[in-house]
Amino acid sequence: MCVKQLVIFAPLLAVTLAIYPYFDTQDFIYNVPKVYRISLTLDKLLGYYELKPSKDPEWYIALGIARGQLEYTINELDKSVPAKLKENLNNITRRMDRIRNNTDFSKLVFRSKDYEYVAKTMFENLEVLAAMLEPITIGTMGTQKPYRFSFEQYVQEARTKMPTRKAADACTMQLLISAMETQTTQSDGACEMTPECNAQLIQGSGLAFQQTSRVRATGLARIFDCMESTDLSAHIYKLCIQIYKETKSLESWDHPAGTRTLFMQQIFYCASHGYGEFIKPRWMNKIMAWQEPKGCYADDRQPFVRLTGFVGPSTAPPAKDREEEYRVKKAAESDGGACNSLTSAMALGSLAIYVRALLETDQAFQYDVLA
Repeated sequence: MCVKQLVIFAPLLAVTLAIYPYFDTQDFIYNVPKVYRISLTLDKLLGYYELKPSKDPEWYIALGIARGQLEYTINELDKSVPAKLKENLNNITRRMDRIRNNTDFSKLVFRSKDYEYVAKTMFENLEVLAAMLEPITIGTMGTQKPYRFSFEQYVQEARTKMPTRKAADACTMQLLISAMETQTTQSDGACEMTPECNAQLIQGSGLAFQQTSRVRATGLARIFDCMESTDLSAHIYKLCIQIYKETKSLESWDHPAGTRTLFMQQIFYCASHGYGEFIKPRWMNKIMAWQEPKGCYADDRQPFVRLTGFVGPSTAPPAKDREEEYRVKKAAESDGGACNSLTSAMALGSLAIYVRALLETDQAFQYDVLA
C-alpha cells in the first residue's frame, strides 16, 4: 500500500497553548537536583541507542516528542537556573539530534502495513506533534484509588475488553486517512470511521494498552481537527482518569512482570496532555531505578502481553494475503532481548515530561502530596 503523507497546515501551529513557568526559590532547592539526576539518566539512555540504533518506529516517535518537550523547557528557563543544568539539557537535545540525523529510516521495522501508515504520518508531522504542549496542572484525578481486586483479575478482565493491537492500528489509520481527505478537499466534514472503529477509539470500556491507544488516537484527531461532534479534550480527560486508576493499581501490585512499559506509557501519554497527577517523585525514582546498567530499559513484556491477548490472535486470523503484514516482528528487541526499545521509548518520553514539570510547575510536585 502506498503510504500517503499528511501535512498539517501552518494555522495549526497557532493552537499551541502558552505555558508560563512558575519559579520560586524553594522550587530550585528541591527540583534542580532531581533534574540533574534525570539528565544523567537520559544521557545514558540516549548514549546506548546512539551506539546501537533501534529499528523500532516508536523509539523515534518518542524521541521527537521528547526533543520538543526539552526544547520548550530550555527556551523558557528562568535566569536563575544554573548554567550547568541548562548546558546538560542542551547536550541531551544535541545527542537526540545526532541520533535522528544518523538514522536510516528505510531500515525501520513496522509490525503491519496499517501501523506503517500511522507511524509515517506521525513522522511527517513530528515537529507539530512535539510542539502541541498542554499546561501541566493538578485537577481532580487525585481522588482515584487503586483497584480492590488482584492483578490476576485485572488480566482476566483485560482479556475480555482489550482487542488486538491490529485493531488499534487499523482504526487509527482509518482516522488519519479520513483526516487527510477532509483537509485535501478543505471540507468542513468530520472524519468518518466505521462503527467498529468508533467503538474502538471513542465508546465502551477498556483496559491497559487499549486505553493508551485511545489517548494517542484522540490526540491525533484533535491535532488534525477531526471528529468535530466530539469533545475530544473531555474524552482524553475521561480516559486519563481511568488510566490513572490503572497506573496506581500497577504500583499497588508492585509492577508485575511485563507491565513496566504500560506504566511508563500511561505516564508519558497522560502527563503530555497536562495531567499533573502523573508527576510524582516516587514514580520518577522508579523509572530511573529501572534503567539497565548499559543505559537501556528492559521489560519482559511477553507474559503480560500474551495474557491480555493484545498481540496474540484473540480475534479471527487475518486473510492469507495479509498474514505477512501482521507477522510478529522483533523490532523492539536488541542485544539479545536484554533491551527493549519500546520500553526505552516510554522511559525517554516520561522522563522528558518530568524535566519539564519540575522546571515549570509549583511546589506541589516536590512532594508526594497525591497518594
